[in-house]
Amino acid sequence: MNIKNILTATAISFFLLIALLSCNKGGDQLLYHSNIHLFNLSGYNNSNEELTLQLDTFPPTVTPAFGKIAFGATYNFNDPKKQSLKFTMKSKANDKILLEREIKATDTEAETNLNLIYMDGKVGDFPVIPAPEEGKVQLIYMFQSNILNYREPVDIVFKKYYFIPKVFEEVVRIKNLKPNEFSQPISFTPFPLGVQEYNGQKTPVLFRAHIYKAGTDIPYNAGTPYEFNPLTSVAPTPSPVKASSKLLIINEAPVNNMIQFNKVLEL
Repeated sequence: MNIKNILTATAISFFLLIALLSCNKGGDQLLYHSNIHLFNLSGYNNSNEELTLQLDTFPPTVTPAFGKIAFGATYNFNDPKKQSLKFTMKSKANDKILLEREIKATDTEAETNLNLIYMDGKVGDFPVIPAPEEGKVQLIYMFQSNILNYREPVDIVFKKYYFIPKVFEEVVRIKNLKPNEFSQPISFTPFPLGVQEYNGQKTPVLFRAHIYKAGTDIPYNAGTPYEFNPLTSVAPTPSPVKASSKLLIINEAPVNNMIQFNKVLEL
């Protein structure tokens, strides 16, 4: 390479470097590292409202009713005149502020992470789902009594069902769970389903869950117009066959006069 070409290449490299160092923007196109802050919001909008999520003057994001909340932004506080940002979550219908958070350039943490659920007009904490562990099925549940408006604590009892002798065998129980609140994580060892032997007889094995009054084996809907059938009045469950970590929100979905349940969300 001759001297002229070397000088030309050097000049191009110099101007490219100057252009990179001149960039001074928030968002995804961060080319100059000064004071970068990451903002992440996740969770679930468990309402019939659309939610508007906005970081300062950046374009807003709309979360649909009964939908996952997923919002992320990156900002570089390299402008001395702009040393704070405001995040807001609003109801799209009436512009009511549901959540407000200020992010400052002086914040000691370089990342803000929020995990929330919006329901009944309130913002609450959305639990962190435990990391999967070998040899464990881990579960977190929320039960919503949207038809019976049952407000007393319940137990959610997970069982093996041996089909031919019609026998239920308790595996694990979520105890004293208040409606519209998340349970603490519970866990059990995975087990197979399908045809197995029970007391010397081949039988299909199923996985089922019943919802009882807390501390009892009495269906929580006892004394209401809705009946309980042990085979059909069962809460949704994930597979028990292999290790996993799941969060479920369930609610009531009666069929005629039989109490049944619906899976609102599974993560």
